[in-house]
Amino acid sequence: MAADLRHQLGAAIPRPHCPHAAAVAAYRSALDNLESISAAPIPAASHGHRNHLEHLEQSFLAIPSAKGARDALERYTRHAHYAGLDADYHLALQVLDEWAGLLGIDLPDNRTQLVFDAGSNESKDHVQGKGHATGPRAWTDTYSVWLNYPINSSLTLSRPRPSDGDDDQPAPEPYFTAALKEDVLDQDPTSAKGVPTFHGYSASGSASGQIVYAGMGRREDFDGLAARGIDVRGKVVLVSYGGVFRGLKVRAAQEAGAVACLIYTDPIEDGNVTVGNGYAAYPDGPARHPSAVQRGSVQGLSIYPGDPATPEKPSYRNATRLDPDTADSLPKIPSLPLSYQDARPLLESLRGKGVPARDINDRMPGALPGIEYWTGPSDDVAHVENHVDLEVRDIWNTYAVLPGLVDSEVVIMGNHRDAWTFGAADPNSGTAAFHETIKGLGELYRRGWRPLRTIMFASWDAEEYGLVGSTEFGEDHAEWIRDNAVAYHNADVSVSGSQFHAFASPSLAGLLQHSAASVADPNAQGGDAGTGAGAGANITLDTVSPLGSGSDFTVFLQYLGIASTDMGYSARAGGTDPVYMYHSNYDSFYWMDKFGDPGFRRHEAASKVLGLAAIRTAASLFSPIDVKAYAAKLEAYLDDVDKVARDGDGAGVLGGRVDVDLRRVRRAIRHVLGRVRRLNEKVRLFEQGFIDPQGLPGRTWYKHLGVAPGRWLGYGATTLPGLTESITLDGGRGAQHEADRLAKHLEAMARRLQRH
Repeated sequence: MAADLRHQLGAAIPRPHCPHAAAVAAYRSALDNLESISAAPIPAASHGHRNHLEHLEQSFLAIPSAKGARDALERYTRHAHYAGLDADYHLALQVLDEWAGLLGIDLPDNRTQLVFDAGSNESKDHVQGKGHATGPRAWTDTYSVWLNYPINSSLTLSRPRPSDGDDDQPAPEPYFTAALKEDVLDQDPTSAKGVPTFHGYSASGSASGQIVYAGMGRREDFDGLAARGIDVRGKVVLVSYGGVFRGLKVRAAQEAGAVACLIYTDPIEDGNVTVGNGYAAYPDGPARHPSAVQRGSVQGLSIYPGDPATPEKPSYRNATRLDPDTADSLPKIPSLPLSYQDARPLLESLRGKGVPARDINDRMPGALPGIEYWTGPSDDVAHVENHVDLEVRDIWNTYAVLPGLVDSEVVIMGNHRDAWTFGAADPNSGTAAFHETIKGLGELYRRGWRPLRTIMFASWDAEEYGLVGSTEFGEDHAEWIRDNAVAYHNADVSVSGSQFHAFASPSLAGLLQHSAASVADPNAQGGDAGTGAGAGANITLDTVSPLGSGSDFTVFLQYLGIASTDMGYSARAGGTDPVYMYHSNYDSFYWMDKFGDPGFRRHEAASKVLGLAAIRTAASLFSPIDVKAYAAKLEAYLDDVDKVARDGDGAGVLGGRVDVDLRRVRRAIRHVLGRVRRLNEKVRLFEQGFIDPQGLPGRTWYKHLGVAPGRWLGYGATTLPGLTESITLDGGRGAQHEADRLAKHLEAMARRLQRH
């Protein structure tokens, strides 16, 4: 590309990235072939070019504002909007309107003319840009998916029937009936418009039984109960949130023989900021309100995400669907979410029954004041009713596209729109940050800037049920995404606390670190997020964690092999951030405005980090994907596996040391990275080299051999998952096969990269 054209476009021309000297020294002996990597020739960046890029970024940083984010969030949180209902549809069209305005797109008066059925020619043409002018475009696509909605639910606790009583006598009347709803709070105006508490994709039905307390409902908690002779079969299991994804708690209870699963939020999840530690409860203070309930999906996310009825196929209106009884990702026992206020009488009924929870393991006891945590089973009987309607409903993904000069390379950016309630933090802090990012990029576009690569913005629907909207899009357009997508940047909960956290494919970790370092830290004393890079203390991002699952990057990374990122502000570990009442009616604009982000400067900062990541991915002449950083991580991942295999870490699961020869994998890592050249097509294909069409053992939807959500973690990442879990979960069965399969993929990657 001619130098004057690069200057006109404002295309970033980065120098070849070099890891820090210490990292180079640490990996040089292990990665000797990295020295043979030659960078593609990069034209010298003159002062004019550098100044132009700096001017472009400074121009962007001056546009997003705290006020703009606050105003947007107030609009998005006026009504509860969970997926598939009218409020969700109207918000999809509202986002369509707003994005079109920000990007200078003229929409027809009848917005429904831009609402298409997924799979239609109109939908495909808009996604791929066929037959469209070179300007921006926006539209909404409709998928038809399984969703469930509450009909009625109840939870009661009764004394046992007397042992010498007459079986024909009626059962004892309940002495406790759970509220299963949150209190209306005068200070929080939307709390009066609250929605029912239930679990997405929960099984419909009723059950009765004694109560057994199983800690956080992890597999090791159930194993510990069994080891102490506590029989879960036929019981109603009570577990707390935390530790693993809630759907895996229900699955573990189901596999242990329980008839129902109740999940409550224990104050131990809130660290220091609890009523027991003297903090006032919301809305008078930062502690959790006793009636707050965490809704959420209990789908088997680590088996496969998306519509449970159509795994690996898009959910069109006329799609062939599984029978609900045969869908592996749906639970088979009913479940309910509870507040700790409703859980207290159940925990009290266990006092002195079974064994103390601390005798099972150190993480079993909670922190509810006045409660002694015992396993049970109780004498008293819980009766659970959970009646839900599982039906095919429409959901709506809204998109906008800012075309670049290279239409075969696309940067995709996504945030989900649906919420379990009002969604001030989850997800609409991300939606508000997205609004400001798009506002900034749209303003640059109107001033004449054009990105080198096309940028596609997506407002996903039904994420809360199980990443449904994004997964259906990925399964629908898999070939186009593999052929064209350069990277996927995700924003879910952009603000729920004060600590900036980031997650990414190793090849994009540096991009996030450098983007964050260019934005002023809104937490810094005297800092001003609006002044941009170089003003006061900027955001420091020491660690970028690997991606597991739990948000819309999953289909792009785990199924399609597209390098991905996720970022946002969350609670500072061990700190005194106000408690974020996740998925409750109190995830409201009032909470965010008073406690979560007064002043909205973190929203502003999040939008700027996201925007800089977008600019640097879409405008760089050479891709910012850093394969050398991936090399370092692959070696570290393999070292972790080697240590587990040699030392027998987690021997309670493994039964000791596992013999597996990893030399071929280690040679393959060095070989493939010795073949990589810094050319965009090669680094773009690098992540896809980890994709195996056969998928992971027992969960074939997940196809990435480098990273996946842990089989019994749900959200958390497991690196080299097939190899790691064959050791940590399967006692070494299949470990050598997984090692050889991984090596084979890496060797094939090296050959493919050599041919390009």
